[in-house]
Amino acid sequence: MKTKFFTLVFAALALGACKKEIRLDVKQMHQTEETQQWEINITHPVFSTTEAEIEKSCVICNDEIAGLVNGIHAAFIEQAKESVAKLDSAGFTQSAPYELFLEDSVFMADEDYISVRILSYEMLGGAHGMTHFYAVNYNIKTQKFLNKQDIIDLNKADEINALLKAHLQDPDQCFTMEAPTTDNVTCINFTPDTVEFTYAQYILGPYSCGYATISIPREKLTGMLKL
Repeated sequence: MKTKFFTLVFAALALGACKKEIRLDVKQMHQTEETQQWEINITHPVFSTTEAEIEKSCVICNDEIAGLVNGIHAAFIEQAKESVAKLDSAGFTQSAPYELFLEDSVFMADEDYISVRILSYEMLGGAHGMTHFYAVNYNIKTQKFLNKQDIIDLNKADEINALLKAHLQDPDQCFTMEAPTTDNVTCINFTPDTVEFTYAQYILGPYSCGYATISIPREKLTGMLKL
């Protein structure tokens, strides 16, 4: 009886050890467009796998990312055309092409979750362009897109805010406008080991300070995460 029990336990452990983590394939899609009015350079990820059920879920996430990117692109074109038309009607000439640059950061891509951050830099005249951030966090198994309250427990906001303040890297003492909190965070992403909190320009400090990303180890957030 004991021999049979140990054999079953060994078999279960062996099966667990043989199970491999599924990493998704990530392909980068590129799009460029140059005219007299604008210069556009877009990069965004497309996820895939040979596992049929996971592949179906990847398609849903890919469509969401493509929709986000296409929406940003279309809005930029519309604003650029409006700006050019106003300059023409006032008798002015566009001094330089407007710019749109989109790039992505893939924080996690496995059989459980996809976590992507899209950075969009738009220059439509003026002293400088603006950088915007968009998070796409997705549960592969439930086919659900995750918002902030799906990732962190907002009932523990005070504890998380203390960790954000402690982990903010600010050697030049530039971020003096506001303290980082769960309320003013621009977007949240996650890796297998950390949670990444991104704050756009003008939130923690002036434009010249740039944006800030605060990385907190998951073990520091024990009891504060919903993942």
